[in-house]
Amino acid sequence: MPPPPALTVSGVEVQRSRQLIRDSRVLIAHARESIRQARWAIAQQTSLQIVCAWCHQTMRWQRAAGGTRVQISHSICFACFAHVFWELDPRHTAPPLPTQAAAGDQPSHG
Repeated sequence: MPPPPALTVSGVEVQRSRQLIRDSRVLIAHARESIRQARWAIAQQTSLQIVCAWCHQTMRWQRAAGGTRVQISHSICFACFAHVFWELDPRHTAPPLPTQAAAGDQPSHG
């Protein structure tokens, strides 16, 4: 039995393979840079904790850019809002404090 014919690769195929390897290396470098930038952007993001200013219950978390890793902002939850809204109704407020008496009504010192 004769030996199998030798595989021959043309110069064009070699050049094409080398070009594909170069292109792949460029794409890998771009991908690594994109990953580096994404990691940096994620590191710059912070979490903003929204807390009820009355009962201090955490209401939600939000993403925010810049600043420290965790920041706190205040709002008001629905339960506290209902109570505060009721207190702000003029029909439910206490009467105003008495004002100072007029100058003529004050007792004289002497």
